[in-house]
Amino acid sequence: MTRHCYHLTPHAKEETIPLRTGIIPKVNKVFLDEIEIDEEGTAQQTKSQRDFGNYHILANVWLSEFGKEALPGRWRLVTVEPDRDDLDPPIITLLPLDRSSARSEANLTDYLKKERKKADRGWLNPEYIATTLHSLLMAGVIRDHNDLASHINDRMMKPVFEAKDAAERQRRAEFEAREAAERERDLAKAEKETATQAKEEAERHRFNAQQQKYAAELQWEEEFQAREAAERARDVAKVEKQEVVNRLAEVTNERDQMAQALAKIRESAPSEKLETSSPTGARQVTKPWPSKTGSDYMNIGIEASIEDVRPMGSKISLTYLDKSGNRQTVTDFGYHGFVQLVYGYLKSCKDENRRAVFILTYRPDMKMRLAADTMMLANYVKLWRK
Repeated sequence: MTRHCYHLTPHAKEETIPLRTGIIPKVNKVFLDEIEIDEEGTAQQTKSQRDFGNYHILANVWLSEFGKEALPGRWRLVTVEPDRDDLDPPIITLLPLDRSSARSEANLTDYLKKERKKADRGWLNPEYIATTLHSLLMAGVIRDHNDLASHINDRMMKPVFEAKDAAERQRRAEFEAREAAERERDLAKAEKETATQAKEEAERHRFNAQQQKYAAELQWEEEFQAREAAERARDVAKVEKQEVVNRLAEVTNERDQMAQALAKIRESAPSEKLETSSPTGARQVTKPWPSKTGSDYMNIGIEASIEDVRPMGSKISLTYLDKSGNRQTVTDFGYHGFVQLVYGYLKSCKDENRRAVFILTYRPDMKMRLAADTMMLANYVKLWRK
């Protein structure tokens, strides 16, 4: 069957065919066969369309003269006779076969053509019409120009709404970010305060534990020193007690011996009066020696007559005759308190009017002192205890 060539107007090529078929013709020509004149459809046109010479035809539409590519189905086409015989007749628009919807369909494509002429409708191109509007038309979403107007308005407002939504999302995101930052800051502040309190509490515990440790160590040290002092005092008391016992035994023995000697003297010369030896000056019985404590004190052993000896608190006060026969009074250091054994010895020497041996300690810048404690040392006991 012969196919007749028709020329596509821009409205047919870019708007009506893409809208109703989803196809965008590659060239400006189509080929028709089985053409029928539709006088009733032509009569239904507006007066201006009829005066212009438009008329309706029904035909199959092919995209090439001999190929098999065709627009699906049979179509109503609006055409007009060309001004010259050598021109192909134009296809003004393409409509469905149903005459009852022809006017509504024509209004739809006319509205689409008018909208495409607007400057801000660059997005309303043949590709958008073929891919988007055709699918909406087939789905019944777009049925007339009112539906198309709503779609275009929605499409035009979409960037505005999207921008508004984006701004709202951005505002909400910023608000949430600020809230999150506030929460983070409050949390960080609370954590910092908690950490500070924990640190302070730990420091207090550490300080208290340290104080308790120091107190325990001090108590232990005091108790240790007290135990040591008690041990030393017990040992000294034990030694002194033993020395007193020993000295008492010696004194008793000496008294007995003296009593026996006096008895013999009385027996041999009962009429003679016992004479006491006259006191003589002190004499040195040892060379001076340095203190064994490492200090600059010196010690010396003296033999002298005792004029007086008495307790003075925890110390001993001793008065003796020096080498010139002059009275000299000294007090002892008394490091370990009153030395009873030394005092007993010196007191017995005074009472029995016999010379005593004792140790004096001294430094170049101070006067002599009695070294009663030193006399108790094992190295020096032999000086005065016979």
